[in-house]
Amino acid sequence: MNSACPAVPCQGYFTMSRDGLWGLMRADGTLVLPCKSSFPVFACGTEPHWRWEDSYNPADWESFYALSDQISVAGDGTLCTGEHGPQTISFFYALNAPGRDKYALDPGALRVYISGSPGSCEALADSYWEIYGESLPVYNGEILGGNADPTYPSEPQPDSNGTVYWYMNRNGTILPVGGIQKALWFFEEALAPVELEGGWAYIDHRGNTVTETAYQPTWCFDGENLPTYAACLQNGYAAVCREGQWGLLDSNGAEVIPCENEGVAWEGTHLWVKSRDGWHLTSLPR
Repeated sequence: MNSACPAVPCQGYFTMSRDGLWGLMRADGTLVLPCKSSFPVFACGTEPHWRWEDSYNPADWESFYALSDQISVAGDGTLCTGEHGPQTISFFYALNAPGRDKYALDPGALRVYISGSPGSCEALADSYWEIYGESLPVYNGEILGGNADPTYPSEPQPDSNGTVYWYMNRNGTILPVGGIQKALWFFEEALAPVELEGGWAYIDHRGNTVTETAYQPTWCFDGENLPTYAACLQNGYAAVCREGQWGLLDSNGAEVIPCENEGVAWEGTHLWVKSRDGWHLTSLPR
């Protein structure tokens, strides 16, 4: 389903690439997993439980579990055996929710879909608002499955203007932003990324577009190792990319590091900037 994305961005780690293969490091540069994977390393669920190429078909299970134990002892989580799919999450407005008020916006029709084994559609508990923010990106869809089978959402159903996503506040009101094709979360941050015609931009809690609609996807890789979303803010900043050049965006929508660099990486605690001689751990701009 093209609307799902990882449950949360990961903090404290970066996936990194060398010679076309991927590994994992702590945000301070400490190596966790060497670059042997053909796809970017990612965490299953919200805990460090890493999907790495050897997780799918390790030739030597004894070595696999030894490595998993090794990184666990070091406090870096465990390796995933590949016995389940990655946990992804999406929020949608269930047009066929039982008892939905068809004549007014009905917060009771909101659902969360969490993929997994087998995955399910659930009503929104208060905890989702507390984790993902007071305004959630949702799309119109229907609950499918059931009758002893897992439930899952239909593909998003765009409105007559082609808008796929819209933001609904906890109090049942909608942010006035049209034309959104993809969208991510505010969490406790001031801005959230949205894909509009022309590219990605960042909106505030009033629905104002506070940046140019010119950014490229940088986060959440697809099956061809291509990023599909712009990054959410983490601790007030997000790494952004424009015309192939990288910078750092702050919570006011300003590029505190202009998009003039070969690379910028930020996961909420450590900032790395790439120049001609490689990557360098860098202090945040003051």
